[in-house]
Amino acid sequence: MSVKSQLRNRCPDLSRRSGWLGGAIAVVVLLGGVTTAMAQVCSLALVEGAQTVRIEYNPFVVAPKPGALNVGFANKGDGECDLRLSFTDEAGLEVTDVILGGVGVQFRPRETSGVQAADVQKGVFQYLLAPGLKGVAQFDAVVVQGAVADAGEYGVNLRMLVRNVDGVELISPVPVRLVLQSTPRAQVNLAGAAGTFGEGGSVEVVDFGEAATGATRRIFIQVRANAPSVLSIKSEHSGAMHRVEEAENATVVPYTVELEGESVDLTALWTREVDPPRTLAGVSLPMTFVLGLINGQMGGRYEDVITIAVSPK
Repeated sequence: MSVKSQLRNRCPDLSRRSGWLGGAIAVVVLLGGVTTAMAQVCSLALVEGAQTVRIEYNPFVVAPKPGALNVGFANKGDGECDLRLSFTDEAGLEVTDVILGGVGVQFRPRETSGVQAADVQKGVFQYLLAPGLKGVAQFDAVVVQGAVADAGEYGVNLRMLVRNVDGVELISPVPVRLVLQSTPRAQVNLAGAAGTFGEGGSVEVVDFGEAATGATRRIFIQVRANAPSVLSIKSEHSGAMHRVEEAENATVVPYTVELEGESVDLTALWTREVDPPRTLAGVSLPMTFVLGLINGQMGGRYEDVITIAVSPK
């Protein structure tokens, strides 16, 4: 008896037929294909290793030039690398900014490189790297809190953590040394002059009007610096005003100068050490001019040129 005939003769009253007892067994075998999806993964490698980020800091400019940090990566996998980048100190504590010599510095993403600040986590940056590509995550170390730091070099060792969206570290932390170099600087300004603090000079005219014995005038020398400095004063005519219009047997008008009550020797280069407070205002020093004896000098205009300079020691 075949399986085919058993299936065709199957009926509810089969047990009542005389002479035999039949049955049918149906066996159904289902063969299913098992499909395994191969997961696409990020396989990250570091292209550029430990770096030193240097800020050449000038406290007397409005926007100091930032330092540059460029970290190169390569994605050797077939899945996108969705990175989360952050910084820690040597103790492993995450930092959003650091203080170097009283100056606050913060890393900010250079968005043209694809780095963006995370929406929720402060101090965390997002960076996407497509499969099989290399890329450079770029940051600027920006001064966010200015101060007149003493001249010198200030540094701190940091580490950049490189993790995925689940917080898993993909590579070893990247050592980063952040350095702020404060170059010795000193500037001078004469109160009331047309110029202001800066690298160039400015001119202040002290006008006595009609000369009279003992007449006085006063200006203020403003000095700011990030290091102990030397203030120098030099008279072109050694402490005497010469007649502007040339004339035979021309006379001169003598005068004297005091700086904070101290007599200034105008017959030679006069110097004085100064160490102003580490502020943008610095220190203001009163400078007093006193005319000498006026007795029968030739009429006309008289002048002298005093050069005032300051330089860090």
